[in-house]
Amino acid sequence: MKLGIGVSEDVPVAVQQRIATDVEAADFASLWTNEASGRDALLLCQAWAAATTSLQVGIGVVPIWTRSPAQLAMAAATLQEASGGRFLLGLGVSHGATMGPWHGAEVRRPLTAARELLEILEQLEAGERSSVDGEVLSSRKFQLAISPRPPATRRYLAAMGPKMLALAGAAADGTLLNWASPAEVERARAIVREGAVEAGRRAEDVEVAAYVRVAVADDALEARGALATQIVQYGRLPAYADHFGRQGFGDALDRANQAREQGASPSELADALGDDAMDALGWSGTPVDDPAPMLERFREAGLDHLVLRVVTVGPEPVDAVHAVTRAFDRFTGPSRD
Repeated sequence: MKLGIGVSEDVPVAVQQRIATDVEAADFASLWTNEASGRDALLLCQAWAAATTSLQVGIGVVPIWTRSPAQLAMAAATLQEASGGRFLLGLGVSHGATMGPWHGAEVRRPLTAARELLEILEQLEAGERSSVDGEVLSSRKFQLAISPRPPATRRYLAAMGPKMLALAGAAADGTLLNWASPAEVERARAIVREGAVEAGRRAEDVEVAAYVRVAVADDALEARGALATQIVQYGRLPAYADHFGRQGFGDALDRANQAREQGASPSELADALGDDAMDALGWSGTPVDDPAPMLERFREAGLDHLVLRVVTVGPEPVDAVHAVTRAFDRFTGPSRD
């Protein structure tokens, strides 16, 4: 199982580049960022690639509504050329609550849109002219004018439900899970593999990756509270509330939401969620605590690529990244895959 690091885009670019060199020096396989309302994630990947030599650089994820398929293909190919083939492109349908107000984008028929986007990107990266007249996304007569053509980009489809997971198996290079317990990873992996086989692909060629939230601080209770706060924040989005409920944590989330409404502190939110939910959905601890059992649970579940998504504890995001890197660097490197 490969280990990567996931960080927020909301850190200055020069600092991001120093983080990238530190992550590479610690032998992590990859570095990922999200795209929300801060710095452009594609440009951050370019900055990381320029500062490193072997580290894979990825986005988890680009909303499929904010750039045209042709724009995404141009950007991915350019990043592949600049990085020497180290770019990882995560794609996701995001949420109507942000895509509409922020971008004026209509989120509709997300499964169909994701399928059409993957088809268009595959055509363009193969050097073909696009010929998809889709129900949601279309591209016709476009061809990448980049020579020599860089290697095709590895594409990861963010997925929670069975239909999107099956599509990842059928048409993407991997799936990127989020807020998934080991049991959920095992369930998702089976669906992805079945989707690959039904599409005539080798199941082992489709990578199962996951963001796993981790919080590290000298104060264990502070770290636990920071993790709990993020669980509750995500749980306010309907898609994630359903996702947590399917995993058996609906009652825990209800308790935490009630506590939040009553003004609970972060540590009280953690108590409301309970150990079962907290331990399944992430990891928190001090620099001397042992995360090996958590890693082993995900490895046994069949996870191929675990991305340690840094939860900021305290006022300095960079300190939180360094704390996570130091806590997990003994598990990195080729011998640990």
